[in-house]
Order: sequence, then structure tokens, then C-alpha cells
Amino acid sequence: MSKFIRSGLNFILKGFDLILLESEENWEREAFAKLYEARIQHEKTYTHSAEGIVFSKDRALQLHALLSSYLEKVISPAPLHILYTASTFEHQKAYQKLMEIFSGKFLFIKQSSDDSFRNDLLRILDSISTEKTFFLVDDILFIEDFDMKDFIKFNTDEVIPTLRMGLNLTECYTIQKEQPLPEFISDANHDGNKMFWIWDKGMHGWSYPLSVDGHFFSTQEITAITKLINFSAPNTYEDQLQKFRRLFLFRKGVCYTKSKIVNIPCNKVQKENKNIFGKVHQDYLLERWLNGYQMDYRKVYGFNNVGSHQEIPFDFIRRS
Repeated sequence: MSKFIRSGLNFILKGFDLILLESEENWEREAFAKLYEARIQHEKTYTHSAEGIVFSKDRALQLHALLSSYLEKVISPAPLHILYTASTFEHQKAYQKLMEIFSGKFLFIKQSSDDSFRNDLLRILDSISTEKTFFLVDDILFIEDFDMKDFIKFNTDEVIPTLRMGLNLTECYTIQKEQPLPEFISDANHDGNKMFWIWDKGMHGWSYPLSVDGHFFSTQEITAITKLINFSAPNTYEDQLQKFRRLFLFRKGVCYTKSKIVNIPCNKVQKENKNIFGKVHQDYLLERWLNGYQMDYRKVYGFNNVGSHQEIPFDFIRRS
């Protein structure tokens, strides 16, 4: 075991010890004990790189914009696994066209059934051979250039990198409140265009390390956690991940001075929560897509978003 991995593991095990000592909930003690065991076993060897998992439902047009912006804005892009589901034949037809466009560039995995999301996600996680895993959802866009190698260098046992945070974020869309910046700290890895803070010292988005919107995790750790929780869709998955939030709060966060991605919540495709959203229905976007149009996503490049989620108007252009 390398000195780098060993130091990170020692750091994280101290967090386990503290939680196990303080916990008064049986489920928490049992869950963290199982995660503790999984972290010290090191049964699988991972390569020092990353892979991404994208969640999508009934949003072929929006997913096209995400994947296109990913290819155009990301340097040294990592492989992406796209776990998708379609509620109607027409939505499936839209995904089929999308798969033709990106043939050979991404791995598309259709959800096996309405109830298979957890098992399908675990199969993907178990197939990943890289040290780090990041998540994206289909209504995200990459709006700034990003070099994947920039985040791979961080030890996720100590630092959770995020693409969505930045000094430009002054509002939290999901709760409709102002969002103060955290107290930033110095770091040996500071290169002038990144900011560091402690997740426990932030508010709103700055205190939310377990997000599936552009955060990077240890593959081993996120896989072990995923096996310990029950969920049925991306939203309930993220909700259940919060059971382990205490373990991540004492770690540092790192982001760029300007957000690399933005989530455009123009519609809602699930019923698992009461998140607010815009008025551009997914079936209207489906009609636009099937008639040969795409989002004019390049017009959003460089947008100075004030929240990690923001309803940004967008235009349509003909697909070439």
C-alpha cells in the first residue's frame, strides 16, 4: 500500500472511530462498522484515474447537450456510463437516436426495469476499475473548460472535489435562499484557481459533500456505501447517501473559482421529492428532439451562474 493511500486511510479511519464512539443509533453503528471493514480490506486494485456515471430519464435532448458539452469542454475526458430509463416508446426512440449520435463514445445502460435502479447502479460500480468515480445528472451542462487530470490528483479520503461550486455562487436554488461563501483555507495543492474549505464549516451547497451533481469520490468507498443503503431512483439514492454525511463533513472541499458546470432544472421527471423546477416540460423537449432539433447549448458557455441550479433560458437549433 502506497504512503499516499495509507495516510488517507488513517485519516478516514479516525473519522470512523469518532462516529462509532459518538453514535447512539444502532443502524448507524452497524452501517459504519460495515463500511469500516470494507475500507480496510482493500480487496480490489484500482487504476489512478476516474470514470463517471450519468443518470437520465426521459431527457434525450438535455442529455445530448450534457454529453456534447462534456466532449467539447473536458480535457482528458473520463469514460462515462449512462444509466437511463424511458417511460414511453417515444422517449426510448429519442434515446436510440442519441445512442446513434454518440456511438462508440459512451456506454449506455438501459435500466432493466422500473425497480432495478439500485441493482443496475451496483453492477456499474462493481465494473469500474478506476480509483475515483463521479456522478452527473442529465440536466447539467459543462460551461467552462476542465482538465480531468486536475481532480484525479486529489486524495478523496481527505478532499472531495466538486465541479459545481465556485465563488460565483451566491444563491441556493433548491431552498430559495442566499448562500454565503464559506471561510476558505490554505492548502499545499493550491494553485491559484482553486479554493479549499471544510464541508462542516459551509452553508447550503457548501456543506453538502454527498451530491451526485459533479462530485468526485473514492470508488471503493462510494461502492461500499451504496451497498449499505436502499433506494429506487437517483433522488432517493442521493437522499440515502446523506446517512453517511457525518463521515464527509470533516473533509475538505475543493472547487474552482468559477463553476465548471451548471444544472438547468427546467422540468421534473420524478416524484420522489418536492424539488422546485421550471416550466419547460420534458415532453415538449421530446417533440423538439424528434423533429430534428437540439439545445443550442454553446450559447450557455461562459454563463455566470449565481447558483449551482439555475433556470437559464435556452434556444433550439437544427441537429446537423
